[in-house]
Amino acid sequence: MLRTLFIPAIGLLLFVAGCGYHFSASAPINLPQNVTNIYIQDVDNPTLEAWIDPYLRARFRDEFTRRARINWVDGEAAQAAVTLRIIAYYTDTELSGARDQTLRERATVTMETEFRSMVDGSLIWSSGRITEHETFEAGTSDIAAGQRALENAIRRTADGLGADY
Repeated sequence: MLRTLFIPAIGLLLFVAGCGYHFSASAPINLPQNVTNIYIQDVDNPTLEAWIDPYLRARFRDEFTRRARINWVDGEAAQAAVTLRIIAYYTDTELSGARDQTLRERATVTMETEFRSMVDGSLIWSSGRITEHETFEAGTSDIAAGQRALENAIRRTADGLGADY
């Protein structure tokens, strides 16, 4: 019985791999207008969370290095400048007990990413507002949950760009 299921499953896996299908989290991205040289011009973070700027910059670079055919360059050599904008970041209670004791909290991040042409400043692509949530147990690190929410938002940004182009 197991063997009769195993062989078709392997065949299906080989077919899917052979036809070029990729799961969205690993699908390669082609940037619009054949842009290959980019740099992160600005991380706009109006929150008081100082860890967001370097974390967002590093994770964005990691995700796009892994999935896109790009070169990270300085501003003079760039074809496009990227602005990463945090619109909101907060934590709130998701679940409380009978005595209003917080049991589970949620970190929420809303961000937007823009790619602009270095030639004329025109907008090449915008992610629009992307909101992600991550829950965490009361008494644990809200920063770790915020980092996971940011990673999910970056992944959705990359998925959106990949779907558009």
